[in-house]
Amino acid sequence: MERFFRSDNAVMRALSKIFDIAWLSIVYILFCIPIVTAGAATTALYYVAAKVLRHDRSYVWTEFWRSFRQNFAPATVIWLICLALYGILYVNLNLVGISDAESEYGGYLAGAYLAIGLVATCIISYVFCILSRFQMKVRQIFRLSLYMAFRHFLHTLMLLAILFVAGFGIYAGFVVQMPILLLFVPGAAAFAFTFPMEHVLRKYTPKSEENYTSDGERIVPWYEE
Repeated sequence: MERFFRSDNAVMRALSKIFDIAWLSIVYILFCIPIVTAGAATTALYYVAAKVLRHDRSYVWTEFWRSFRQNFAPATVIWLICLALYGILYVNLNLVGISDAESEYGGYLAGAYLAIGLVATCIISYVFCILSRFQMKVRQIFRLSLYMAFRHFLHTLMLLAILFVAGFGIYAGFVVQMPILLLFVPGAAAFAFTFPMEHVLRKYTPKSEENYTSDGERIVPWYEE
């Protein structure tokens, strides 16, 4: 029985991970409520998923708040750009549906808008993750995201699949009235996101300077583990 309750026990580690996922989801949802803060919250969500959930470094709240504060300004700018883009696409799709619902031209135009929305989603899948890792200007973040989205297309497809499953989980949480899903979907989706995303980000992360402890052991940054 004593072995079961040890912190290094596999069961206890799994329970701790589940708790961290739920706690991260709650914090993320609360910070998204003002809407305008959702960009910074999403940046912090991925940062915590990669550092705390994936590499077991630090604590959920400590790292979430740190990333949220540090990236608030650029993340908010990016978020407002994304909202504006999706808003324009939504309005245009509705206008096409009203004015050209039965015309062939309207069908082509709607298809074009949907294609633009899909490409935008592919790019946006990377922007907040890149912001959580690198100090870059907003323009550079979008440019790198565009490059990554098509250079690593298989990874992009995996990211889109994770987003689809997460969206379905949130939809089911409201429709089927299972709010408990909302306590796990954001954190679990972000954790799943780290597997394809970290594989890509490592390719673009410059090697850190070699630092050593007093015992001569090299200090390895968490994202290089």
